Amino acid sequence: MNALEWFEKHSSNFHGELRWNEPLSKHTYYRIGGPTPLMAFPKDIAALRWLREGIETSGVPSFILGLGSNLLVSDDGFPGLVIKTSRLDIGIDAVAVEGDSVIVRTGSSVAVSTLLRRAAQEGWSGFECLAGVPGSVGGVVVMNAGTHLGEAQERIHRVGAFLMDSSESREWQRGEMEFEYRRNRFLPEGAVVTWVEWKVRKLEPALVKKIIDETLERRKSTQPVDYPSCGSVFKNPRESALRAWQVVDSLGLRGHRIGNAQFAEKHSNFIINLGNARAADVRALIELAQTRAKSELGITLEEEVKFLGRF
Repeated sequence: MNALEWFEKHSSNFHGELRWNEPLSKHTYYRIGGPTPLMAFPKDIAALRWLREGIETSGVPSFILGLGSNLLVSDDGFPGLVIKTSRLDIGIDAVAVEGDSVIVRTGSSVAVSTLLRRAAQEGWSGFECLAGVPGSVGGVVVMNAGTHLGEAQERIHRVGAFLMDSSESREWQRGEMEFEYRRNRFLPEGAVVTWVEWKVRKLEPALVKKIIDETLERRKSTQPVDYPSCGSVFKNPRESALRAWQVVDSLGLRGHRIGNAQFAEKHSNFIINLGNARAADVRALIELAQTRAKSELGITLEEEVKFLGRF
């Protein structure tokens, strides 16, 4: 029996959808990447338990994917099971009011753009720091996403996750969570974020909408939103006063192109897909900037983008 036969044999017990030989380019913001032999779209915790049983029984390698906003997939794809969490929980509810504060519970599959629209309607102030951030709520927690207005960790109140390694559900209170710049330090490997509670303030909806709209307009005017990308490629280096885009500029790489991948003219910490770019081209640009930054400036550029597959 090959590694994936278990999933086909028991597919009638799965709560969700299975797709075979699915192009991963359809599931990343970069629109880049080869196929995966099996992609699963679980709808609930029972489906995650089923997938965990299949992984344990078959030994197939697996990867957990949200909306693919911060991911570069190899041109060869991924030789295993990709679990896409976009259908797990899309609920958004105010679950408690504490003075002028509101506790908002969101499913991990909620797109950030959807959450921002709801926040503007309800007057939930605190989500403005996510304006322009791509992806889903689950990814926001994993990456401690944010903008110049702040980071997600400032508003995250509680987090729930399913642990693929043990088939258990767990939650973390605010005091148990630890974050760093663009990462978390509390979720174990194989954890699938299932829900998040946020503590935000109640304001006039028009004021919340104004801040969100202004932040989105700033993003449109300063970032190459007309081309596929993963957002910021590099973290801002801690050992330098220069921001990541300034490092790229100092190396003369703004606008530099390999194949159909390019350091954007509009914002040089973005690598954009000009059309049919290859993952190898994007990776080559990343490694070029890292090598030159280290040798010429003594600066280490660490990627924000994650890699999947063989490079």
